[in-house]
Amino acid sequence: MANPEQVKVPRVRKARAGRPSPANFRRRNPGELTLGYSLVAPILIVMALVIAVPIVDAVWTSFQNQRVIGSEADFVGFATYIKILQDASFWDALGRSGIWLLLNLIIQTILAFSTALLLQRPGLWSRLAQVWVMLPWVIPTVAVTIVWQWMLNSNYGVIYRALEDLGLSLGSPFSDPGVVLFTIILVNSWHWFPLSAVVIYGALTTVPHEVMEAAKIDGANSWQTFISVVLPIMHPILFALGLVGSLWSFNVLDSIYLITEGGPAEATTTMPVYVYNTAFGAFRSSEAAAASVLTVLILVIAALAFVRFARPKED
Repeated sequence: MANPEQVKVPRVRKARAGRPSPANFRRRNPGELTLGYSLVAPILIVMALVIAVPIVDAVWTSFQNQRVIGSEADFVGFATYIKILQDASFWDALGRSGIWLLLNLIIQTILAFSTALLLQRPGLWSRLAQVWVMLPWVIPTVAVTIVWQWMLNSNYGVIYRALEDLGLSLGSPFSDPGVVLFTIILVNSWHWFPLSAVVIYGALTTVPHEVMEAAKIDGANSWQTFISVVLPIMHPILFALGLVGSLWSFNVLDSIYLITEGGPAEATTTMPVYVYNTAFGAFRSSEAAAASVLTVLILVIAALAFVRFARPKED
């Protein structure tokens, strides 16, 4: 008879909670798969029509020499792309878009985090602020641009006059090529930071109080707790917010065009403005399509790099 201590008990590998094992997928009823695909098919078809068809049309147009949209054109291959890559205005617009994206990301992150942390404080002010903090975001962009142009007007602007009384001169915030891009960045950040603030506030509420208390018991101060405890827990949400928000911010056209139309002296001509002016101002549709395709490729590469280096690590 074998010694009980020498008997090896086979270890059963447990499946992770919430993750169905591959065997469950193999035993799935084919009828269920057909039903699932049929339910998903309508939205996939709509997405293909809304997204894929315009992209394919833009790529095809970029290989032509079309000027006015819808006019006859000839196939010219990569000649349009070569022309765009040799255009200094294209690279200048791409550089401004990089500045626009970086400064919007920094300013909106600071404003959103500051607001979310203030909303966490107990009290009547915090409860009221949870309602009115969303007001800048729900205001239409047209109204936002008109109000800020009025408040920063060098002749009668309320904020402009108030800063002058304090001894601060803004010069010409919407006509000076040296400061106009930064001015519009501030206006755009004020308009869109509430959405990020609400998302971050929701993420902060998911941080367990037990973990915060444990960090305090271990001697961590508020800053160390925020860096070492809060941010790692919020990393998945911040990752998704950073990816979507960056792509969204890069493609902003309305705020810039409503205020300056890309001027003065192309100081605010970012890539969306460049494409718009090329297509509907200079009537060079193929060049605008080629610039759009190149922009999409650049954004895809940037998004893949962001996912590669900033995505949350799996446990």
